[in-house]
Amino acid sequence: MKLMKSLTIAITFLVICPLCIQCASSQKMDKIAPVKVENPYFERWNTDDERGLTLYIPVDEASTIQLEHAYFKFKKIALSKEEGTSVYVGKYTLPKGENKDMVMSSDPKEEFNNTLPPGIERIPFQLKGNECVISYIKDGVQSHFKIANIQEKK
Repeated sequence: MKLMKSLTIAITFLVICPLCIQCASSQKMDKIAPVKVENPYFERWNTDDERGLTLYIPVDEASTIQLEHAYFKFKKIALSKEEGTSVYVGKYTLPKGENKDMVMSSDPKEEFNNTLPPGIERIPFQLKGNECVISYIKDGVQSHFKIANIQEKK
């Protein structure tokens, strides 16, 4: 009976352990940026109908990598390179107005059924303040690197 219990625990451990290791390694983060990023910044903007932010990431002109997305301010922002420059730009638009069925309360139990507004997805990184994670492709392989202290320009 003890042998059966030990065998069951060992098999369960051997099945679950590789699954956990695979999930932890799925988001590769480079320690050193593969491209020189020169003074990245963002600007907030408002119009009558909407508000948002625009992220600017100037890179070294000789760069051969392609930046795809930025994870910034709890948002995933698609990046595109401006024509004739070495600046990647990402624009995030948040509709003005409030979600009418969202409950705002000091009691967390009352806010339990609130959902994220449409179009907002959870990002797979824990970021502080003005940190940003860039998703890029180099030689057909996708990876990520972090940029710290992105400044806001008025």
